[in-house]
Amino acid sequence: MRKINRIIIHCSATRPDWMEDDTIDDRVKEIKRWHTEERNFNDIGYHFIISQSGMVADGRPVEISGAHSKGNNADSIGVCLLGGFGGDAADRALEHYTADQLASLWRLIGELKKDYGRSITVHGHNEFSNKACPSFNVARWVAGQTITETNANKPVRKSPVQSKTVKASAVSVAASAGSAASALGGMDQYAQYMILGFCGLTILLGIYIMRERLKSWAEGWR
Repeated sequence: MRKINRIIIHCSATRPDWMEDDTIDDRVKEIKRWHTEERNFNDIGYHFIISQSGMVADGRPVEISGAHSKGNNADSIGVCLLGGFGGDAADRALEHYTADQLASLWRLIGELKKDYGRSITVHGHNEFSNKACPSFNVARWVAGQTITETNANKPVRKSPVQSKTVKASAVSVAASAGSAASALGGMDQYAQYMILGFCGLTILLGIYIMRERLKSWAEGWR
């Protein structure tokens, strides 16, 4: 049995509706065709493939080195998420993948760590190649998860109301709006319009910040 040191996450770079009426087995066969007929591999390059519904399909046997990250195949396991078309290396996972898909990925990582050692590390293909694949920042995503013997089946997450950054955003919006409103007293009509306009812009900016911080919370940043 070869020594496994790393798990490398990939994407199929396909649109969300790619082969949506076909089974995961059919989609795996198509990826295998790409690899064997168009790239002259002797088998599909990935060891596991995860669909949008969270189904996990086997690819190349784990005992055999994959063909998924040049120069990094000997000691790694390649996992491919279906999707990721048009993504960027700095994107967030939920921009391209479903919650079921990511939950299955996390569960698979937990199972692989049990089988091959807790010290194995998890990476995105974009850490080893000048590519967007898998269309998100894997290190950031992993930082928001916790693997233990008892919770390997699902990610452990705070609720957003417990997030310090989300709380800080809410307080900031409320304080800014309150300050602007209290300044209205004693001003002429023109000045009041100016203050109300400023108040509206402040609230819109606060909503945007809240939205971005909630996205970050979903990726694991507190």
